Amino acid sequence: MPVISGIETTGVIPAAIVVGLIVVALIWWYRHNKGCRIELPRRCNIESAEASQLIRALRSMLNRRNEKILLDVGGVDYFPYETYMTICAQAQKASDRGKTIALYSSGPLSQSVRHTLQVSNNAAKTLHFHLTGERTRFTKESTITPHVIQMITRELEKIGIRNYYDLNTLVTEIIGNALEHGIKDRNINWWMYYKLENEMLKLVFVDMGMGIISSYRKALIGLFYPDRRLIRKAIEGKIGSSTKQPNRGNGFLQMNQMIKNKYISDFTLITNCVTLRYKDEYTVERHTNFVGTYYSMTINFDNYTKWQTSLTSQKTMVQP
Repeated sequence: MPVISGIETTGVIPAAIVVGLIVVALIWWYRHNKGCRIELPRRCNIESAEASQLIRALRSMLNRRNEKILLDVGGVDYFPYETYMTICAQAQKASDRGKTIALYSSGPLSQSVRHTLQVSNNAAKTLHFHLTGERTRFTKESTITPHVIQMITRELEKIGIRNYYDLNTLVTEIIGNALEHGIKDRNINWWMYYKLENEMLKLVFVDMGMGIISSYRKALIGLFYPDRRLIRKAIEGKIGSSTKQPNRGNGFLQMNQMIKNKYISDFTLITNCVTLRYKDEYTVERHTNFVGTYYSMTINFDNYTKWQTSLTSQKTMVQP
């Protein structure tokens, strides 16, 4: 039998292998079942100029190897609905990859978090619920459905806006782009949130597809443009569609006209490593890669009046 320094080694090596395998198995179980805690930033506003920390947290949901991810909202002071919806959309994408995402609090919940999540529990270390988007005011679909436009139309009618068909076309185009470039062949939805407040409708849309910049890169379009310049040219309708089809790519051109003519307000577009905003002029900021596309805009009666006035002017011009 084998002897090392006078000590018989019969059975020692196999036992060491078994112990090693058990240790590896325990480490794997611990990493995949304990859950990885990701702390969300204090001001959890996806539309703010300080959104990079939140975007990094969204990326971590996918990049961490753990199967269970706990998003800690214990230190969050500001948690708007649009951020909550974006987290839900990313959680759905992570679930499709076999992960379980849940909200967790390491401390008392702020009033903003309680209001958005519609919970009253203020105890620390309480697991609230999985991020499925159920029982929320969000709309999530995987197709274009007429009832989506009907819901927006009903809300606009409450503030005297009727037959705003250019806006309906814009929303349909945004959803169509999500289906074509974002969620096609994936088991995820596009998500939408709208809220009527102070005679103004806020409309937010998100899909967690590859993003606009990545779509153009994949189609070998604008390869030599930096991201900031590429998104500007895209929104101005100067580089066409990433599908390379001549009848596509008009959605951005229409969007640009509506933004600059102030038929919509407070426009924000977040996609890949850039955020595009419009306040009298376009500004573009760079940040961590947001793999997806996020639109936000508001519509009020003044926007609608400007649009109606333009229609009247166009009719006057074409009259003989």
